Amino acid sequence: MDDVRSCLQLRDFDRPPYFTNSTFSFSRNALEGFDKADGELDSAVTGLHNLVHDFLSGTNALSHSAANDPIFVVLHAFTDAIFEEWLRRFPKNDTYPEEMAPIGHNRHFNMVPFFPPVTNEELYIPSVELGYSYEIDLSDAGQSAAAFVVAGSCLALLVLILLLVLYTRQRHRREYEPLVSAGYAAVKYTEDA
Repeated sequence: MDDVRSCLQLRDFDRPPYFTNSTFSFSRNALEGFDKADGELDSAVTGLHNLVHDFLSGTNALSHSAANDPIFVVLHAFTDAIFEEWLRRFPKNDTYPEEMAPIGHNRHFNMVPFFPPVTNEELYIPSVELGYSYEIDLSDAGQSAAAFVVAGSCLALLVLILLLVLYTRQRHRREYEPLVSAGYAAVKYTEDA
């Protein structure tokens, strides 16, 4: 979530040279994962979206087969939710490139391979205008989630200690008791029997 918070601080959707060597570019490199989440250029780093593809490996790491992996939809829905939060923070952002971006990436270019043709600008809008929304709230980008994790860990540790104390007391109270108690009567077998 620290990476998500850092990424959401970047104001520019994209920056020249509009390629994987652009710095402080929210969408192209920070969110996509070609740079560090704070926007600094580092070609050795794989982050956010790309890091998940690399981590999952298998079909998810290969461009031509990634969409066949069921986790693909979850990853891209979360990536889109981050983009949605960024749109809320910077609603009047006009840094989507008019020109000089790679083919298919300028503001007025049609998105490929979608049909009917839709321009990038037409989809550069909040998801509510497209007919859907996200339940996840990234406005604090995980600060409350971190508190829940710490509180949950402390509670789990406390329960574990309590169970250990109860187990120790129970064991000392009973001393050693075999799992199966079997009593045998001392019977002498005689010829009469």
